[in-house]
Amino acid sequence: LDNKGHNYFLSQNPYLLNSYAGFGEAYYNVFNDLKLTGGLRWTDDHKHFVDIPSEFLTAGTGYPITGVVDQEWREWTGRFAANWTPKLAFTDQTLVYASFAHGYKGGGANPPGALFAPYNKGGVASVAHPLTFAPEFINAYELGTKNTLLDGALTFNGDVFYYDYKGYQISEILDRTALNLNFDATVEGAEI
Repeated sequence: LDNKGHNYFLSQNPYLLNSYAGFGEAYYNVFNDLKLTGGLRWTDDHKHFVDIPSEFLTAGTGYPITGVVDQEWREWTGRFAANWTPKLAFTDQTLVYASFAHGYKGGGANPPGALFAPYNKGGVASVAHPLTFAPEFINAYELGTKNTLLDGALTFNGDVFYYDYKGYQISEILDRTALNLNFDATVEGAEI
């Protein structure tokens, strides 16, 4: 395959990503058995995509660039957690925790739609794809406990959680390529 002919399916979506981040956390012991944690993160993302549609049974050779997509995002994210380690008569060690986190995942560009030569017709058909997809954001809440019992012979952990997504990124296969789409979503559950 020399990237010249149009008698095979070729999918390319080259991109360049530059991502920079700075972060920090602080801890504060309110009491001997209660610790607070706070953290912040600054993310600076730059993405450069080159659109090269695949061509199948079309005239000519090679795969010309049909466009360029430049994107950038600058986002603050962070987390807060409280850890309580009470002394209980029926456990060897106990941790009760609660946390909140705000997260981010950068968006991007979808590969361009394939170009096809229609059977017994003139011209070239192109499949329309959404050009880009947005960043994903999450607010995550969690409440849980971790316990050691019976002189270390038994561990008992449990938690409940709730995730609230804005722009959750979902991949869909369309025209032999993966497209990313955004949807709002929630996830809730419990674990023992």
